[in-house]
Amino acid sequence: MTRSELTQEKVNTQSVSKINWVSVGDQSSSTCIIFLHEGLGCIEMWKDYPETLCNALNVRGIIYDRAGYGHSPGSLEGRTKEYLHDAANELAQFIDHFNIDSPILYGHSDGGSIALIYAGTYPDKVKALITEAAHVFNEPETIKGVLEARPWFDEGKMEGLRKYHGDRYKEVFFAWNDIWIDESFKDWNITDLLPNIICDQIIIQGEDDQYGTLLQVETIKSLTRGSTTTLTPEKCGHAPFKEQKEIVLKEAKKFLNDII
Repeated sequence: MTRSELTQEKVNTQSVSKINWVSVGDQSSSTCIIFLHEGLGCIEMWKDYPETLCNALNVRGIIYDRAGYGHSPGSLEGRTKEYLHDAANELAQFIDHFNIDSPILYGHSDGGSIALIYAGTYPDKVKALITEAAHVFNEPETIKGVLEARPWFDEGKMEGLRKYHGDRYKEVFFAWNDIWIDESFKDWNITDLLPNIICDQIIIQGEDDQYGTLLQVETIKSLTRGSTTTLTPEKCGHAPFKEQKEIVLKEAKKFLNDII
């Protein structure tokens, strides 16, 4: 796993030039999978999953910390209901820096929503999509799950985030927790972008996901226009690639072998 830092000229005030990223897999491959982490996540929280998948397929993978996460500079304070669209814009700038032609996007949770926003905005620039636990609208079950997680910080259950985000771990937790229960976000919805998505995709969500129902999967499948495969593993919550790694890895490899 090789760690790098972008060094190209800044494209705006929140530059991606200092974004922390790593590259895995076959560096000579013309196929690139970009992995997009969850709302509390970062590069390290993917563990060895991206490297395992990319090595199995002999393709290149890129994982990065979004601004304000992990080892990337930036602040998550003052987050607005447009934060996922802002992250999709950051992804667009990141892809431009690498000059990647038709990447495959693999997004988990917030990362899945970001992948969908990007693919719905730039449909001709995405080869394929894999999403895990992506949201396309806020729903009561999401708010319930987020509210139930809120006491975890005071109970010390989120101390593990310090390992990944350093002293910003509190900012990371409450940036995620606050926005999903904020009044301005209750009607958040990106379903208008879904009919623009024309690439093939696999939609993954655990049957026991505490932050969303399978209506998310059904909505994405029904409104997008590419060929769609769904995977809803049993005994699985919000992180299928961790909780049901073997099943998810098998299906992801099968799907991407056909794409590649």
